[in-house]
Amino acid sequence: MKKVTVFLVIIFAIAISIQYWWALSLVAGISLTIFGIIRAKKDKQRKSRQSIYQVDKHGQQPSIGKDISLHGGSDESQDIDDEDTELKNAEPHHSHRDKLNNSVTSDKSVNSNLNKPTSIEEEKSTMRASTRQAPNIHKLRRKLTNFVVVDIETTGFNRFEETIIQISALKFKKDQLIDDFNCYINPHRKLQQKISSLTGLTDEKLKNAPDLNYALDKFTHFVADFPLVGHNIMGFDLPFLIEKGFYLPDIEALDTLPLSRRKLPELKDKKLPTLKKYFGVVNRSHNALNDCRTTAIVYQRLRDDKLDEVEPDYSKIPKSIAGIRFCITGKFDEESRDDLIDEIKQHGGRYTKSVSGLTNYLLKGTQTSQNLIDGVHSNSELKMLENVKNGKEAKIIGLSEFHTLIATGNAKQ
Repeated sequence: MKKVTVFLVIIFAIAISIQYWWALSLVAGISLTIFGIIRAKKDKQRKSRQSIYQVDKHGQQPSIGKDISLHGGSDESQDIDDEDTELKNAEPHHSHRDKLNNSVTSDKSVNSNLNKPTSIEEEKSTMRASTRQAPNIHKLRRKLTNFVVVDIETTGFNRFEETIIQISALKFKKDQLIDDFNCYINPHRKLQQKISSLTGLTDEKLKNAPDLNYALDKFTHFVADFPLVGHNIMGFDLPFLIEKGFYLPDIEALDTLPLSRRKLPELKDKKLPTLKKYFGVVNRSHNALNDCRTTAIVYQRLRDDKLDEVEPDYSKIPKSIAGIRFCITGKFDEESRDDLIDEIKQHGGRYTKSVSGLTNYLLKGTQTSQNLIDGVHSNSELKMLENVKNGKEAKIIGLSEFHTLIATGNAKQ
């Protein structure tokens, strides 16, 4: 009976397929089309992950690998960042050049006494770069206690047309600072004024610095097999370094920019100056090495979920302008107004929003307002000029004079 039933079912299926062959063909065609679309999307996603970093100079595309761990099974395996970082959507790196007023305490600059690579050596380096396999970039999500914080200064934002003028790094082992690296680089071109203002670097300071290839070799040796940490490192620093010749077969990197977006969504922005102020970091971010110091503190607090706002401790900063009253007018390329106000307070000075008969100094920048009273001077300037005319101890100064007052303590009430 069972065999008869199976036979009848088969006969019925054949009859149906003959009568409705067109319907079966349509269903098969639709199924194959859907399968093809799904397969094409998967292939496209795979290829896009492999082409985030384009090393245009050599026509190679470093790939983004899966997260890997140097310490499998340790407490560093906890996930702390699951947000993708796309180059085109990343915040501009140089927006974090704030200028608070502490000097660098340790600066192992590579200077002109070191051997520089010859043109033949540079040519060999370029040939090696053009034939070697593209590096694998591993975006890390695990907690790190062994890492190198890196930051660079450049002549501009376009990594294909501009070059690097400073590479700085701090090396941490078991969460303790064990070494630092700071190398200025001769760009063999004149710096734009805005870049000098932004970084504090000048043509005079860089003219005897080593060439880029030499600096990259030293930096690569310094990094060794440590993971890299940086603010917007995936969007700026690492692509720039790779484009200029930095190479390791496998590069591990952790970006504090997307990490801060995830951990502190309430902040108005996630630029380094904002994070520095939020966490009470007191230093003067005048160049890449100071920015490394700031990034290290920011990373450690984000990593450890110590996310409360911190009041800065100014107790160790000399009160060189104690009791002196300052007002600010205009715009400064080198520093934001908030940073200048913080700098005044750090050194014991007093900031007022408007000029009065008690104001000692008016810190003047570039006037950009369209509502200037006489088309040239701001209201604060005119009041200050009137104070001077009436014999008051008052003076209009620029940013360089302001920093000189802080350094020397020669401000007058």
